[in-house]
Amino acid sequence: MLEATDEALCGMIRQGDAAAFNVLYDRYRHQLYGYVLRLCGSQDVALDAVQEVFLQVWLRSASLDPGRSIKSYLFRSVRNYLLDYLKKAVHQQAFRQHFMRAFEEGGASSEHVLYSKQLETIKNNAVSRLPAQRQRIYTMSKVEGLSNREIAESLGISINTVRDQLVKASRFVRMYLLRHADIAVLLTAVHVAQQG
Repeated sequence: MLEATDEALCGMIRQGDAAAFNVLYDRYRHQLYGYVLRLCGSQDVALDAVQEVFLQVWLRSASLDPGRSIKSYLFRSVRNYLLDYLKKAVHQQAFRQHFMRAFEEGGASSEHVLYSKQLETIKNNAVSRLPAQRQRIYTMSKVEGLSNREIAESLGISINTVRDQLVKASRFVRMYLLRHADIAVLLTAVHVAQQG
């Protein structure tokens, strides 16, 4: 049975053959897990996606069509599971904060690159909305890497004013990102899933 084609396995699964289902599961579970993990970077989500998709295959086994590619169906199903998950999760504060931390820490791992690009655009929009002096102080600190003392000396203001302005600017940018990140994360997730 291990050498059976996908079509043959689907035919047996349609008849309720649990052994054929196990062969199909063993054949694709690692590929599907790796695919979802690459898209979202979460082991838990990848494991849930694989388990849920195979559960649905078993529950709907009578409707399997041996003439259609089960491999394509499985990959499409885990991608759809991930998109549904992201559509729900994107509104959860913990999910947003996870990507905000990855963004702020400069995590350049492959699963965060597209999110970071989207978040960078939103961050730039937030910075452009700051009052002129606050924007300049924020840019000097975060982009140019100047110390608070260097900024104070350069602008002829007190170091306490620099600290105060940086706190206010950082708070505004963070809140702006949290309010607008859901759109970026969702659009990026859709883009990534569609490319896969």
